[in-house]
Amino acid sequence: MLRKLAARICGFDEQIAELEEKIRELSWDTAYGMWTRGAFLQFCEVMPRGERIVVFIDFDEIHLDNQEHGYAEVDRRIQAAFSVPFRSSDVVARWYSGDEMVILFDGDRDFAEGALRELEASSHQSGLMFKYEIGVWEVGKRPIEEVVEELSNQLTMQKSVHR
Repeated sequence: MLRKLAARICGFDEQIAELEEKIRELSWDTAYGMWTRGAFLQFCEVMPRGERIVVFIDFDEIHLDNQEHGYAEVDRRIQAAFSVPFRSSDVVARWYSGDEMVILFDGDRDFAEGALRELEASSHQSGLMFKYEIGVWEVGKRPIEEVVEELSNQLTMQKSVHR
């Protein structure tokens, strides 16, 4: 309240509004229609304590798909795949590269597994396939980045065994 009053008096309110809009824009990945990694980490910072289900997804051969179909088409297919219904409390975000996503579900593993089955079916319809690892994160006990990194490493080991 005091900040807004001071901003209005000093004439900074318009600049603050512009910066807030830029932050919102940078938090959303328009190519994939999901949150960015930075926004995801921000959500995790303010999340109430409790158990969450974390899913790390790695799409298969997305780089080859980009070469064959073009980036815009692959972006469209990923958006279509992720059009399955998620709850408003679920957080879906792009992780590091274009083929890695992370989903954070409330502590309901059955719902998470059902949503993953729907996502797999939707991805197949879009001509995409992915592998995933699922785990549990106790909010506040350790950083989410550690949990996602462990899931990523497990998935990498699983993929190398299948080669």
